[in-house]
Amino acid sequence: MTRPLMIALVALGTAAASLAALPQGQPGDGPPRRPNVAALQREAGLTDAQASQLRKLMQDERKLAIRRRADLQVARLELDELLDAASVDEKAVGARVKALADLQAAALKARVDHRLAVRKVVTAEQLEKMKMLHRGPRPRAGREWRRPGPGPQGGPGFGRPPGPDGPPNPPRPDADRDDDEVD
Repeated sequence: MTRPLMIALVALGTAAASLAALPQGQPGDGPPRRPNVAALQREAGLTDAQASQLRKLMQDERKLAIRRRADLQVARLELDELLDAASVDEKAVGARVKALADLQAAALKARVDHRLAVRKVVTAEQLEKMKMLHRGPRPRAGREWRRPGPGPQGGPGFGRPPGPDGPPNPPRPDADRDDDEVD
């Protein structure tokens, strides 16, 4: 392989790895939550005009994001086709890698532009309230223990917390044992 092609493939691999490293959620979580503009308006104190502007910004961004994702998928398929061909055209592969990198850069720029546009619509105080709402609900009192962990009989699941409301604290592996303790 030629050096430019190798560099292009390494760049594509790096981009793919960084995309794969992004949080994807757990299986079954479904699509990411979309902001509820009515809730934002109520909780962050947005005016009707601000809510209307945000609704339009979000709808426009969703439409563009769908198109960008489709373009990226097509570009990846085309790259795969080039790489799977019996005879690899290194120049065409390099061009497709560049096109894919350009699409990824455009997607990032569009997300940043959208965030900047939202900042122009709301006040700093409203933006802080919106950030708090976007982070989602915090665990309710008494529910903090529902973190993934060992379930019943040590299997997977959501176990009860150790302590008064759950099973006793398990012994530490490094704890001193009594001499009269039988295995």
